[in-house]
Parts: sequence; C-alpha cells; structure tokens
Amino acid sequence: MKMQYSRYNGAMEQELKKSFPLFATLSREDQQFIATIVTERQCSYQQIRLLIEQATDLTLWQQPSISVLWDEESGGNREGKPRTKAIIANLLAKIDSLRQAPTDYNNFLAKPIARKKATHVVLQEDAKLLGSCPCPIAGEKTRCCNLLTLDAVRQCAFGCSYCSIQSFYHKDEVLFVKNLQERLDQLQLPEGTWHIGTGQSSDSLMWGNAYGLLDSLSTFAHQHPEIVLELKTKSDRTDWINTISFPSNVVATWSLNAPTIIEKEEHLTASLGERLAAARQAADAGLLVGFHLHPMVHFSGWQDEYGLVIESILNTFSPREVMMISLGTLTFTKEVLRQLRSSRRPSRILQMELTEAAGKFSYPVAVKKDLFSFAYNQFPAEWKQKTGPFYYLCMELPELWEPIFGYAYPDNASFEADMKLRYQQKIETISK
Repeated sequence: MKMQYSRYNGAMEQELKKSFPLFATLSREDQQFIATIVTERQCSYQQIRLLIEQATDLTLWQQPSISVLWDEESGGNREGKPRTKAIIANLLAKIDSLRQAPTDYNNFLAKPIARKKATHVVLQEDAKLLGSCPCPIAGEKTRCCNLLTLDAVRQCAFGCSYCSIQSFYHKDEVLFVKNLQERLDQLQLPEGTWHIGTGQSSDSLMWGNAYGLLDSLSTFAHQHPEIVLELKTKSDRTDWINTISFPSNVVATWSLNAPTIIEKEEHLTASLGERLAAARQAADAGLLVGFHLHPMVHFSGWQDEYGLVIESILNTFSPREVMMISLGTLTFTKEVLRQLRSSRRPSRILQMELTEAAGKFSYPVAVKKDLFSFAYNQFPAEWKQKTGPFYYLCMELPELWEPIFGYAYPDNASFEADMKLRYQQKIETISK
C-alpha cells in the first residue's frame, strides 16, 4: 500500500540526508517514501537506519522496492508504535525470505562496467611493504595460517562487487612502490617469516611487469629461498611466464569461481576457462600452481557450477602440479558492508543471510558446511594423498574443519606448521 506524501517530507528528506549518508544513494521514490514513513510514524533512529539499509539492499539486488513490499494491513488493529513495529517486522520477514533462499541470478542484469584504466599512476617512496594476514580477527577465533602480505601495488582494475580494495584507494589512482628492488633488498623480514602473498591490496599478475614489478619479486624470491612467495590473480595474463625467471619457491595461484558468479559479480576478470588456461601455461613452464575457490556463493545451481569448476581442475592438472586448494566464502566486516551498500553498484552478493561470527558477517555455519563439503568431496582419493595439494579453509571457524576434511588442527600454530611442511615438500618434489 503506497502512502500519500506528507507536506513535511521535503524537510525530513534534508534531515535524513544529513544524518544518514546512505540515504542520499537511494532513488528519489525511495527517499520520498522513507521520509513519509518517518514523518507519519515517528520512527526511532534504529528503525530509520534499518529502513534505509533495506531499501538500499533491495535496489542493489534489483528486487521490488521497499514501497512495494510495505504492507499497511500487516499492522492489523494496532496503533502507534506497536503498529509501526509490526509493519516493519512484516517487511523484514519478506526480505529475510530472499536472503535465506539460494540467490537466483536468472533475472539479475549485471550492469556493464567499462574497463578501467590507470589514469594516475603514483610511485610511492615511503610505502609500507609488509602487512599481516588478512584474517580480520587475531587469536584463535578463525583458523589462520599467519600469512604476510607484500603490498607492492595498491589498487585493482577489476571490479568484483564483493571486494573492498577499491574503497581503500582513489579509484583512478594505482600506487606502485618506487624503487621496489632497492626497498626489497633493504627489507627486514620478521623472524619466522616463510609465506608471503602479494594479492591482498591488488591483483598480483594483472599489471604484468610494469615498473619492473615481477623482476623485483623474482629477485626477492631468489634471495630468500626459505620463503614461499604467492602470486594470486583472477587474470589470464601470461606474457610474464617466459620472460621472468621465477625460482621454485614462487607459486602462482588463481582465484576460481562459478561461471555465473564470474559473469554477474566478478566484473572485468578473466573467464573460468581463461584463468585455467593461463594456469596451465604456468604449470607447463615448471611453476607450481594453486587454486582458491573463494568466495563460494550459495546461489541457485551452485552444485552444478562448482562441480564444473572442480571437474575442469581435475581434467587440466595433475595433483603433483598443484601446491594448494583453499575453500572460503563471503565474509564482511561492518565497514565493508557500508562500503558495498554505498557503492550504488547492482549486485546480489549481499542477498544472503548475514550471520555474525568471530567479528564478521557471513553465511550460517550450515550453509558453509554444504558448500565446502560438496567441493572437497568432488576431489578423488588420488588428489588427497600427501603428494597432492594441501587443502585448507580460508578465514573460517576452527569447528568447520572436522566436518569438511575429517580432521582439525588444535591451534593456529599446528595449522601453520603443517602447511609449511607440505609446501616445502611440494617444492622439493618439483625441484628434482
């Protein structure tokens, strides 16, 4: 039931824009509707915030607007605040039903994104190079491998809807570290460092050897044979393979996803086939490769599509060539949720049941068990031998390991020690 706009809603709109930045991102119709509701119902601060967030989500999901789902009749015979509370509860129940079902992409039209170009490249002289593991929670709340990150480039030209990298830096500004080789030569690694990744603040391979990036990383890896240097990508770029002399302690890894998620949510990235073809070329050149099925998304048809992803891995590689396979899913902090909602980019990535765990918001544990168990069970026994890839869950609760893999680590140190041993054994095997 649509309400008539109050003569006061113009002033209320201005007040809402001042108090709630997200309100300004809504359509004119949604702004007028919410301003009317707030004026007529005298909503609390929390109710207003909730209405704005739900209206934003519905818009990004390309679902019916909040004014369409609002039902005055659901208030029954109640009056005042109880009536408002009942109507909002009915609204939330409708939206929750969308969240709880597997996301349907059949009627979702992903808005095309023009290919980005680096219009402003900055060479940073004093940039901090090393960061900590991207797990957002310290301690033992999530099983963490203690990865260090090397941020030689900051900003990504891909447009994955769930990624927060583009919110951290100016969208047209790509930051390369000036005199990277010199900085790496002077870098003091913390005691115990053995695993460093370069794909946290940008895609590791999409820039190729711009500004001598890969040359510098290759030299660094040669100088530190005790570390494993991981280059993670969603690109299909292969011009570096026969031009850069990487040692055996460098592993090139590809983030893989279901074709529907690549098409609808991982904008501008290479297709599944293109990523696997690039990985095949890297393996043919003698490099170890790895795959991250991350983030797995619970959508209509996910079993068929993730089954296809894993079948493609099995048909393209031998277990001896693959260093690791990680499984993970969507996880968001409150700040990232705010960033995604304010982006105005159509996406159904947040059309999911957001459950809080270990300081993040993600799928309920039952959904994660379904996703991860299905994926792991698709790999045959020969891929689960000690000579095959090392499997692990990325940034997930410790209690998920036993149901998925049939074993669990008592603490992060045990997980890290086993990962290190398996990686070193794989490097020794392929070096022979």
